[in-house]
Amino acid sequence: MGRIYVIDVDSTEIKSGDRNSIGGWPLLEADQPWPVCGCGQRMVLYFQVQVPADIPVFGGEQLLVFQCPVESDCPWFTGEQLPEKFWDEFDGRRPFWRILLQRNGIPTESPDPILTPTALSLSPDTDTDDDDDRPYYGFKIGGAPRWFQGPESQRCACGTDLAFLAQVPEDFSFYDFKVADEDDDSDDDDSYPAALDDGLFVGNQVYILACPSRCDPAAAWPICQN
Repeated sequence: MGRIYVIDVDSTEIKSGDRNSIGGWPLLEADQPWPVCGCGQRMVLYFQVQVPADIPVFGGEQLLVFQCPVESDCPWFTGEQLPEKFWDEFDGRRPFWRILLQRNGIPTESPDPILTPTALSLSPDTDTDDDDDRPYYGFKIGGAPRWFQGPESQRCACGTDLAFLAQVPEDFSFYDFKVADEDDDSDDDDSYPAALDDGLFVGNQVYILACPSRCDPAAAWPICQN
């Protein structure tokens, strides 16, 4: 069913310039600022990975997934084609998420301050489960989506059909990687952004689709199912 790369959390120490991480130093191109939500909050780098060269269409790209630290929801769109520049304005406001694909990014001066820089490893595999012929359901890049509620598709604003790129499993606990508050001796987590507890797109299984025409580095769309 095709080559995939399974994504796992790795105990390897991470440093600036590493391309596969939860949190850490996002690799952004010179003209790409750190994404900011419509509410004014700087977004959290939930994860980034370098797409392996043998993944069709997007091989060699750096995938970065950001979300607001105080807002988490599931974006829905039922039209035939996403609106123009949906990555800058959606549903009347700037989106609370940002998904980027870039090739020439350089690490930011400082890491994401909310999630502890944590290494991710990518292991080649084939896109099947051990017990059936359906696509792998976990954290992966490449292959085919493992739909929970039936196949979905989306068309980019430029008119190109978006292609499946990556999948984040349901209830993946990014909150477990929050930076420890050294000034707070209590067990109260109220000082941490609420959206981290909800998870990426409120903890749904997330399917990341991106534009094969590369009409914009942010021309990518998250489909959520549970």
